[in-house]
Amino acid sequence: MLPDPSYPAPSIAFALGRPVGTAVVRNRIRRQMRELMRAHEADFAPGLYLFGVSARGGDVPGFLDLRRAFHTLSARSR
Repeated sequence: MLPDPSYPAPSIAFALGRPVGTAVVRNRIRRQMRELMRAHEADFAPGLYLFGVSARGGDVPGFLDLRRAFHTLSARSR
């Protein structure tokens, strides 16, 4: 995270390489992560955020598990 008060809201980017899975898998994870960010945008200070997904990220079985991992990571950023 790079805090920057000149941003009106958090600016989010996701890094998912080919080892994560096929394009379908990567896009599904990206859509789910965008939805999590929309729901929790108020929890993040204005600034730049980059979320990377490791090769094992494609093995996350469902949205609830992804949400749990997201909450763990977002708690670390505060």
